[in-house]
Amino acid sequence: MTPDTHWDAELTVLGPGISEAVQWAKLVVQHAEGMHLTDSTGRRVTDLMGGAGVNLLGHSHPAYLEAMGRQMSSWMIGAHAGAARLEMTRQLRQLLPAHLNRIQLYSGGSEAVESAIRLAKSATGRYEVLSFWQAFHGRTLGSLAHTSGASTALGPTAPGSIKAPYANCAHCPLKLTHPRCGLACVELTRAILREQSTGSLAAILVEPVQGRAGNIAPPAGYLAALRQLANDHGALLIADESLTGMGRTGAVLASDSPDSRPDIVVLGKGLGNGYPVSAVCASTTLMETGPYGSPSASSSSYGGFPLACQAVAVVAETVRVEQLAERARRLGDRILHRLRHDLADTPLVAGVHGRGLAIGVELHVTGKDQLRRVFQSLLHAGILVMTGGHTLRLYPPLTADAHELDAAVDALINVLQRHPAP
Repeated sequence: MTPDTHWDAELTVLGPGISEAVQWAKLVVQHAEGMHLTDSTGRRVTDLMGGAGVNLLGHSHPAYLEAMGRQMSSWMIGAHAGAARLEMTRQLRQLLPAHLNRIQLYSGGSEAVESAIRLAKSATGRYEVLSFWQAFHGRTLGSLAHTSGASTALGPTAPGSIKAPYANCAHCPLKLTHPRCGLACVELTRAILREQSTGSLAAILVEPVQGRAGNIAPPAGYLAALRQLANDHGALLIADESLTGMGRTGAVLASDSPDSRPDIVVLGKGLGNGYPVSAVCASTTLMETGPYGSPSASSSSYGGFPLACQAVAVVAETVRVEQLAERARRLGDRILHRLRHDLADTPLVAGVHGRGLAIGVELHVTGKDQLRRVFQSLLHAGILVMTGGHTLRLYPPLTADAHELDAAVDALINVLQRHPAP
């Protein structure tokens, strides 16, 4: 069966709304190891898509396979106490900031974002949530209101949702330049709250680095300013670290510093390295305030099941013991420097963004068809990437071999330099 025939057979049954990049690639994967995929034709592809940031430890990581196999052979179903869940709590306590001492597990990022919003409302007794332009927080009913463009043609979103511009300095909506702007976008956000809030702000919901927008890292001081803004309104700061958490951006949490420390953190994607698990992390005081802490009020059908707990435990231990956050910082700094230098005069490239091993290469393209042609040129050269807007998004595993990663970057640069400008 050819890859096209295989895909045609699947798509007669599957829903049509799968990722555009996955559809463009039309890969039929037979095997995966480290940062490489082998398809049904025997072709080896360097996987910089990484499940949109899920592939934290690399495909088929030996410790991960051993731990998950051991758990599958002993117990899989039920949220009862067990060795895997106790080990998960032990490993996370050694990795996460001390104030995030309680964790509730879920199955996906949207579910965890919904839970974080419920927690904020429960703890504050308020109902408004401020989020940001170009954000992605999920596609369930509550998270949909905070995901840019996702509610088109779907009718009204959840009440109490307020939007403000994100600190995207490459495309400042105020046409200003950082640092001379003095974080004018935050002052605009204050003005938006004055005009739109009813005085019932429960939370500010923010991605420390905006993923789908192209791995946009805000300038220094931005998250601290949002922390202060939340304090001024008696609201909580929720950091959606589904993509950025567990070391991806060069720190265990991209949001955790003394002047910007969030009240609630959402984890997902790399948290399970391929097993579908997400989490809401907060303090005991917050979790026990209001209805959220009542029995069954914040539970999930699969939250706390042993395979999920085992996945989180081995990921957390590996990130800590192998110092993968620091490794992501070092590798990411080098790759970002190379891309910015080597692509500076490339007509196709509008800019390079990112932090750690969450990298975006923004292109001068005007539509999906042009983006698809660039994507497929890269795939022809053996490089698989993620897309978002007009950006190629790169998410290598934190364990990636440095020489193999350099070779992948060489190939990517070569394709972009040779590809015709739009």
